[in-house]
Parts: sequence; structure tokens; C-alpha cells
Amino acid sequence: MELVFSHRGIYRQDNIGLQTRFPFGFPEKTREVESRMQAVVYPSVAPSEEFYEILPLVTGELESFTRGRGHDLYSIRDYQTSDSARHVDWKASARTGSLQVREFAREDERRVLLVLDPAIPSEGQSRESREEIFERGVALCASLAWHFYEINSVLAFRSGAFEAPMAPAGDIIYEILRHLASAAPADSGGSVIGGLVDIPQTFKIILTAQPRGSIPTSLWSTSYIAFLE
Repeated sequence: MELVFSHRGIYRQDNIGLQTRFPFGFPEKTREVESRMQAVVYPSVAPSEEFYEILPLVTGELESFTRGRGHDLYSIRDYQTSDSARHVDWKASARTGSLQVREFAREDERRVLLVLDPAIPSEGQSRESREEIFERGVALCASLAWHFYEINSVLAFRSGAFEAPMAPAGDIIYEILRHLASAAPADSGGSVIGGLVDIPQTFKIILTAQPRGSIPTSLWSTSYIAFLE
């Protein structure tokens, strides 16, 4: 059976009614049985008008952020078989007892932290208006996550208490969409903006309904910020 759902979310089917006229074709018998079925409906990843509007801006900001950073040390991590021996950090390797390599910013220029701020200010807004703003953010977030998956980026994601760590986008894309399927708006106190200040080395795409004046100054130089209102 093909089912079409009009909205993202988690749909449950607690029982099913079975009917039959076997074997005589006249009396109809019905029995209810428990099913415990569940369908997780992801938000659409089809590009929206907003997506096409901000994608060139996001791309430009990302290129500006990574330009000239080819010699900036990004991190030291465990050696992988695909790494060049010239990037091995011998001091760190001796200290940890295992091969460590230096990772530079240009090697990770497609690293992106995608953030959906669930906090929607309630002042002067009806519940319907707040939900409409949040749905716009969810739709745009799903489109952007899918875009970075299609271009094989390295992606991380944050929204409220949920966090998907930095990894190839293909490893976490469905984890992100599963979260977005049931994500709900929070009050103003649930904003995640403040926790992003301590991540200066990663380019961030932040979708938020917070007032422009509330965004920390340091985030403007390391982020593209889309205001959902």
C-alpha cells in the first residue's frame, strides 16, 4: 500500500481491522489486531525558493572563510591509511603512542556546521505564527543538509539538545532528517546561539529567529546567518 503524508512527523498505527467473507461470501467477519507500526516522515529535501536565494550567498561566505587558510593548522587527529606521511606530527605521535597527523584548514574547506536554532521568540507572535516560522526553518535546513550530502561535504549539525558530530555528510544525513521529522519549536531560552562562539575554526550556517542585535559579534565573521523571519 502506498501512503502519502502531507506533513513531516511520526505516524503510528496502533491496530488494524481485518475483514473477510470467506468461505461462504455472505457473513462478514471482522477482527482487530495490534500492529504497532510506525512511519517516520522526513521533511521534504526539495529546494525551496529560500534555498535558491541563499545558496550563492552561503557559497560565497564559505569561500571567503577558507581563502588563504591553506597553512592554518586545523587539528591533530589519528593517522588514516589515505594520509600523506609528510603530515605526520612526530611529537604528537610519540606523546600518544600512535601515529598522529596535522590537518590543515584548506583540506577541510568543505567542513560545515549546520545549525537550526529551535528557539522562536514569543513576544508579539501567535502560536500559529511561531510554528510557521519554525516550519520554514525546518524546510530550509533539510534542503541545505541534502545539498551538502550531494556534494560530499563534511558536515555537523546542531539543534537544541540534538547534535550530530562532524562526519562525511552521507554518514549522518538520515540521522539529521530523522531529527527534523519530529523537531518542535522552543521558547527563547532554548537558543543554541551562545554555544557556537567557541567554535571559531568551523564555518557555520545558522538558521535562527533571534533578533539581529542578539547575535554575538564574533559569529558574523565565521558564519552565514539566515534570519527565519
